[in-house]
Amino acid sequence: MPAFIKLHPHSLGFHHLDNGSYEAELSFSVEQYGLMVRNCLIKLQLFAPNEFHTHWWMVCEDPAQLNVPGFAVFLRSLEKYVFATLKYSPEEAVMNSPQSANLRLIGSGSASSELFFEKMYFDITQVAFHLVKD
Repeated sequence: MPAFIKLHPHSLGFHHLDNGSYEAELSFSVEQYGLMVRNCLIKLQLFAPNEFHTHWWMVCEDPAQLNVPGFAVFLRSLEKYVFATLKYSPEEAVMNSPQSANLRLIGSGSASSELFFEKMYFDITQVAFHLVKD
């Protein structure tokens, strides 16, 4: 069993590339037994839904490089939350400019958007997201 770890997602920035594909940048913090490592940033590749995936999905080149036990589970859970639960689509966000408190477009006519998360954390031992109560 991994040591007590919480991952706090802050934002997920989406970028529409010139070749038509998308990439993302995840900002998060890692907490282990109360010690917090802030402002972690990792790049992700994005893939559109297809015959094997019902929603967008993210791929991290090498999640082991972070040296965070359970990071792949966190990433799959975040993917499900963003694309299946919130029904977020990078294409629609860039094309339709939705109005949301958790979403902001970066620049006018930009091919980028950024999704901000409520204060929450992912508990590796429980494999679940929890809202932070102020």
